[in-house]
Amino acid sequence: MIRLLLKPISVLLMLTTMTSLLWHQSVSAATVVLYHHVSETTPKSTSVSPQQFAEHLAMIEELGLEVVPLTQIVDAIKANKPVNPNWIAITFDDGFRNVYDTAFPMLKEKNWPFTVFVNPLMVKPSKLYMDWSQLKTLTEHGGDIMNHTLEHENLVQGGLTNKQIETNILVAEEMIKEQLGQNHKMVAYPFGEYSDNIKAILGKNGFVGFAQHSGAINETSDLLALTRFPANGIYANPKTLKNKIKSLAFDFENQSPTETLVRNIEKIDTEQGPLWRVKLKGKDFYQSQLACFITGQSGPVKPTWISDLEFEIAAPKSLQTGRVKYNCTAPSIKNSGRFYWTSKLWITLPDDLSSELNEESE
Repeated sequence: MIRLLLKPISVLLMLTTMTSLLWHQSVSAATVVLYHHVSETTPKSTSVSPQQFAEHLAMIEELGLEVVPLTQIVDAIKANKPVNPNWIAITFDDGFRNVYDTAFPMLKEKNWPFTVFVNPLMVKPSKLYMDWSQLKTLTEHGGDIMNHTLEHENLVQGGLTNKQIETNILVAEEMIKEQLGQNHKMVAYPFGEYSDNIKAILGKNGFVGFAQHSGAINETSDLLALTRFPANGIYANPKTLKNKIKSLAFDFENQSPTETLVRNIEKIDTEQGPLWRVKLKGKDFYQSQLACFITGQSGPVKPTWISDLEFEIAAPKSLQTGRVKYNCTAPSIKNSGRFYWTSKLWITLPDDLSSELNEESE
């Protein structure tokens, strides 16, 4: 009799285990970390110390994550294939010399791939930036060199015309190709700023775009606005970074608006921030546990659920000038200790600059 009772229990346990394994296999997410300086003598807001960087690399190993080329993640997304939830890519913006002197030897020792986004007109022998010879050395040891515009131009607030933006990106890409033989057609937006207009220019020319606001990515992510986790300055703390690099990607059906420039958004309540609406393909979290945090505003904000898979959120107060993010997270039900993480970027221009850009577009 006991044997008969135990048999159904063992079958149930086996099915539960199989279901759990299938779920873990079906989770699709990768993370990308972003660095600028690896030094103790550079601006704190864009720097990690050599010791902090070494701690980050050790943590990646301890968590059992696999460091892969950025191209491997992007190729999976382009092919609409699930992304391995243990993949992580390491990126650096601006091509600073201390990356070559300090970060590169640590990565080379581990034989880990990495990406450096450079501004070709700023690549030269100097104490601040790497030169082409040094970048070539990186490519011989797992480094991919990609596009960060010619001279770190702000594509949103720099007053460039569409033609100037397009020419800038294409010329920068050609210079990297001529010097290094690499032509990945991926751009990291300077200052992390982009708009629907700039995304359209990249899309027209077959480029992929990377931003600087946070979130995990998968095959449902926007290839023209892929998110990365900053890991420098106030974001360098390993305790908080740990949850970020283990985070999971929301499965987006769609989201609106995709525009970032608040001046281009219609029907905004003057006493609130713009409304962001998200529709998911599925979810592995409780609605009540989804919380969003607004740059410059206190406390978590609970979104309004429209249906089982659709929610919307607006900042309770008008947005401050500059870059503002709605960062939304929720703990996974079936992946203990991991959080779903995404963010929406908004750019509120100063009144005088907004007027100037309006005049240029007319």
